[in-house]
Amino acid sequence: MQQHRPVGTDHLHFMRDPLPALRLARWFWVPLLILGGVQYAAAATGLAMLQGFFQKTHTITAQFSQEVANHDGQIVKRASGKLWISRPGKFRWDYSGNNGQIIVSNGEKVWLYEPALEQATVQPLGKALGSTPAALIAGNDDLGQRFKITDLGQKDGLHWLLLHPKTGQDQGFTDLRMGFDAQGALRQMRMEDAFQQQTVLRFTHIKVNHPISAQEFQFTPPAGVDVLSQ
Repeated sequence: MQQHRPVGTDHLHFMRDPLPALRLARWFWVPLLILGGVQYAAAATGLAMLQGFFQKTHTITAQFSQEVANHDGQIVKRASGKLWISRPGKFRWDYSGNNGQIIVSNGEKVWLYEPALEQATVQPLGKALGSTPAALIAGNDDLGQRFKITDLGQKDGLHWLLLHPKTGQDQGFTDLRMGFDAQGALRQMRMEDAFQQQTVLRFTHIKVNHPISAQEFQFTPPAGVDVLSQ
């Protein structure tokens, strides 16, 4: 039998920790933000690439890998999986493995399902995300209102942008870097928190503007799962 229990913010670590955080080891959303495969000339600026994503990218599917390193640079967590995005507001992150998680948004609510714990958490989309990377990914092109955006130029074959929250540490990270390839596809995201812990997401097998079934963004808790709701 499903049990619905109200919860406070203490249960929503995944809303504050760096992208898994969905107990951030699983930073769901985050990430996505911008995998757009819009074609650009090699000389295009990072800002132009970012604008092109919001203008021309409507759906995304991709494989991802995730690493979390401590302030000494030691890898403390690794994860991988698949993601789906349908703008605006819909996304799904499936983390593989025995301790995998599923994070699903239908544009109104966000579900975090942890099969190993037989537990699911649900919150309204806006309340759950705020100005997190997830909101960036599936949201509208209003980043300039919440972030100072700096074009860092090219490094290691990617064109980098720095997004610094205007309010300081925003939902668990103090800055967010995005690396685009020459074709305008987002290949990496790097987030750092106040403890100098860094989360790195890498994206491969990216498909842009391919049809995605509406069922990917629906979630019904299995029988017997404990449901925590705001």
